[in-house]
Amino acid sequence: AHLEKAYTRNPSNPQSALEYAVALREADYANRASVVLAPFANDPKSAASMKTEYSAIQLALGNNEMAEKYAQKAINQDPNDAHAFHYLGIALDAQGKHPEAEKAFRKGLDMWQGDPTPIMNNLALNLSAQGYLDEASEILEKARAVSPNRVEVERNLRIITALRQSENPTTPKPGKKPVK
Repeated sequence: AHLEKAYTRNPSNPQSALEYAVALREADYANRASVVLAPFANDPKSAASMKTEYSAIQLALGNNEMAEKYAQKAINQDPNDAHAFHYLGIALDAQGKHPEAEKAFRKGLDMWQGDPTPIMNNLALNLSAQGYLDEASEILEKARAVSPNRVEVERNLRIITALRQSENPTTPKPGKKPVK
């Protein structure tokens, strides 16, 4: 509520608009967040963080091409924006551009500050989509070591383990009984 008041008092203040947009997106009001941030994201002179957040908002809305565009704008403006690389990877992955997404995820992970579990999880899913199940499993194991209580990491690790086992079965696959 206090972020909304700050924004309402001065809607031309970029920082209050950014903070309000982040709060709206995190509260699942991505459409409102988009309206708040669009004027700043479309301003070539605005900070890269505006474009990065606008990319996250577009992802929340399912606009993957638009998310890719704004993540790329943010990266062009600030090539050290790890979150922009993460969002770029998500947008590319959702469009089936898996090798390009992998590059974005790896670049973002190299620069990541703080808990890397979200980007590691997405990189692992990307690798599994490309058929690199062993590497995906290794990355998820590392993510689990960093954040042992993350449900999505545990779930994805189980899925990838099952995929690996189905690829290299240790027991015979069930078939029809022989006819006598």
